[in-house]
Formats: sequence, C-alpha cells, structure tokens
Amino acid sequence: MEGKTLMNAYRTKEKIAVLAILLLAGFTVAAKVFADGPVLNSFPIGYSGAQNTDYPLLDARNVTAGGSFSSSQADHDDGVTASAGDTIEFILYYHNGAADAAENVANNVRARASWPAGSNANHVVSASLSADNAATVYSAGKGGDVVIKVGGIAQSMEYVSGSTLHFPNRSTSGQSLGDGIVTSSGLLLGNIRGCWDFSGFVKFRARVGQSAVGSLQIDKTVTLVSAGSYQNSIDAQPADVVRFRIVTRANNADVSDVIIRDILPSSLTYRSNTTRVNGLTVSDSTGFFGSGYTYGLLSKDQSVEITFEAQVASASFFGSNPQTLVNTANARGANVSTAQDTAEVRVAGQVLGTSFQLSKSAFNQTQGVAAQNALANPGDVINYTLTYQNTGGTNLTGVVIEDDIIDVLRSADLLNYGDGSLSGNVVRFPAITVPAGIAISRTFQVRIRDYQAGQTDFTMTNVYGNQVDIQLRQPVVKGTFIAPKTGTRENVVVILSLLVTGSWYAASRLRRRHQVKSVMR
Repeated sequence: MEGKTLMNAYRTKEKIAVLAILLLAGFTVAAKVFADGPVLNSFPIGYSGAQNTDYPLLDARNVTAGGSFSSSQADHDDGVTASAGDTIEFILYYHNGAADAAENVANNVRARASWPAGSNANHVVSASLSADNAATVYSAGKGGDVVIKVGGIAQSMEYVSGSTLHFPNRSTSGQSLGDGIVTSSGLLLGNIRGCWDFSGFVKFRARVGQSAVGSLQIDKTVTLVSAGSYQNSIDAQPADVVRFRIVTRANNADVSDVIIRDILPSSLTYRSNTTRVNGLTVSDSTGFFGSGYTYGLLSKDQSVEITFEAQVASASFFGSNPQTLVNTANARGANVSTAQDTAEVRVAGQVLGTSFQLSKSAFNQTQGVAAQNALANPGDVINYTLTYQNTGGTNLTGVVIEDDIIDVLRSADLLNYGDGSLSGNVVRFPAITVPAGIAISRTFQVRIRDYQAGQTDFTMTNVYGNQVDIQLRQPVVKGTFIAPKTGTRENVVVILSLLVTGSWYAASRLRRRHQVKSVMR
C-alpha cells in the first residue's frame, strides 16, 4: 500500500509538471500569435461585439428604407434589398490583431471596395484590406461579400461622391479622406497599431441607378436692392427697386429642353438689361417674360440661377390700401411636370401727411432670453412682437398688422395668436386706429419642432420692418460602432489564472494522500 501511495504521489507530481509545461507552451504559442508581426482582421466573425471577435470586414444597409446593419451571419448572407433611387450605406471594418508593439504596426493600410459595372439584378460588393507588411484579407473570407438585391428592372449602382468617412481608433467622429475607396489603389488609412484600441471602420455610400424620369424643382425669392437678404416675402415702399432670384434644379435624372418663364404683375415694372443667368447678363429679347427663356439641358442634381430687377409702382397706384404683389415663375422641360413658385412684395397703403414705422422683436420664453441671443432647442416657445408706430401727426385708421411667417412655419408650429387669424402663411390682426405718436403691438407664439429627416436649414428668418434671424441648435450625430474590448492582456490573465489554479489543486491532492498514508501507518 505504501509503495502504491508513493507511486501515485510521483504520478501526481509528474502530472503537475506536464500541466505546467503544457500551460507554459500554450502561453508561448498564444504570445507568439500576438508578436509575429501585423495581421489584419484575424479573429472569428461576430455581430454583437463579443470578446475576441471581429465584425465582418464588409456590411451594408438600405438608408432610404431605414435599414440596419446585419445582426447575424444569416442576416448578412441574406443581402440588402433595394429599389431604383435607394441609397445604400456600406461599412468596412478593420483591426490589427497583433499586440501593440512597434514591430507589429501595419504600414500603409489600404481599404478598397468594388462591384460590377453596368445594370444588374444583383450587385455583389466585395472589399479588401492590405498593408505593406501584412497579408491582404478579403471580405469573402471575413464574413462574406455583400449582395445588393435590386427588385424589378436591373439597375446600375454608383458611388456617391464625397460620402466616404473614416472613423479611426474606435472614434464616433468621422473624417473625410476623399473617394479612393472605390479606386484600384484603394483608400489609404495610414499605419494601424495592434490591439483593439486602434480598430476602426470606413463608411461610404452608393446609389442604385435611377430608372424614373427626372423632375424640376423651382425656388423663387426676392430682396430689396438697397438692402436685405433673399426672402419668400418682403415689405417695400412705392417706387422701391427689388431683385428676384429664381433657382431651377433637375432632380433624379437629366431634364432636357428646360424653359423658364416669369410672370410680372402690373404693379411691378421690369428694369431693362438686368436679367442674369448664372451671373451672366442675357438679352431682354430672350422671351423670359413671354414664352419663356430656353436654357436647354439641365443635368441631374445641377441647377440654374436667374436674377432680374423690377421697380414697385408709385404711391398713386396704391392709394390708401396695402397690397401684396405676387410674382410667379415656372419651369418646364421634356417629359416632366411644370414646376412653379412665387415671391411676394408687400406694399403698405399710403396716407398723405402721415408716416409710420414697423419693427419686430422675438423672445425665447423657455430660456428667458432674447431669441437672437441663444440657440433655440426643439420644444422652445418663441414670442414674436410686431410693433406699428404712428410717427406722423394724424390718426391712422384701418391699420392692419400682419406678418408673413412662411420661413418660421418650416421649423415651428403656431401656438397662439390672440385675436388674430392665420391666412395661408400670414398672421393677420383686425384693423385698428393708431393715434398720432402712438405705437401699437401685437404678439404671437410658436414652438420649435423636432428635427426633420434631411433638414439642412437651421435659421428661422422673418421680416417686419426689420429682419429677425433665430438660429436653431443643430443635432449631434453619434456613431453606433462599438468594438470588442479584449486583447493580449486579457489572454495573459486567463493563462496565468489557469497556472495558479492548477498548481493549488495538485498540491491539495498531495496533502490529502499524505494524511491517508499517516493514518494507515
């Protein structure tokens, strides 16, 4: 029995030694994997950010349809469904799986993506990562290529110029590096250090080819030549000179045979030789105010700007009644619907021997400050005050205080306008009598709406005597990429824990056997 017990103890010591050798060998192998130079996207593919996994090298989502990036391998393999006109966003992930050491830096890492040219029912998009001192990896072997499935008629797919953003070192803030991602040489990302802290990704977009017919969009505005900015509606005095601007744009596709026409009301007189097309003066004989000015081909996403000047009629034309002068412009082209827009000039009625002054102010009730002095947030309530001052020596009767708030209503909802009324975009208060030397004020309230998808205008502009501009706080766009947080240090901790645990367990077994041997004796 004693000899058998001693043999068992010897075997136990032998097992401990073997275990230690194996664990140390494993540690050496593990360490060697992280120290043998840079290696790109070397970990197993995962979709949840789990430890010791890499995201697929290439993934995509349909931005137009509100789609998300893949949540599983099956979801990734299923591809992305798209229709003509849809925008697809791609994400290309990279990670140097080596330990963070000088000899493991991946030099001159390049990212490249490509897909078939021409029209296809399915576009198979592939990507690759390469470095001067690391093996090139391809999306096909790192999660798989991405298939864009175009329903119906086969469509082309074009890269969206300027859409590439680089998010280095797990950053949520993108940097523009140009459009090299779809070139043969690829997009240069620079040197990438080893470990998760220096992983990152590149986002870029492509648009599925347009099969729909293009359309025209027209925007008409006006300003006083003497001062002011372009607005949809302005206040003017008799005999003032105003300048109109018409911007016509081709959406979705090229539009040929574009013709632009303006229709002046009788109270506005065109000023000769003031018509300009994209800044260049054109002849008054072009038919702009008749059958229309022929521009010709307007390429997709391109626009043409036409400006001209007109003079408001004299005071005798208006009498004592205020009038709104509506100027209309339209644009038409081959196989598209006619687009139309208007701009307004408001002229106050003239009372002989009298004069008045208009002024406007705005107060952010929510923040308790003048509205022009603070960025307005969604939900903020803005109080506008319109003041009509009789600066003459005669009482003014039939005075109507009104304000065109078309630009305000693009970003806010009307809450309260007291005894006034809303007609189209105009807040109008009942006619009153304003005594000589007296100022009369009227107020209305609006609430700032939440941001709208695709919103680009973050200024509310309004004019009543003076111009009031209120700046809106722009939304902060945050990234959603979260990289795994494990690496070389975590692996070392696990291995050392196994060594300590194994040695303790073996020592305990030896003590128990020694106790048994003593009892038997």
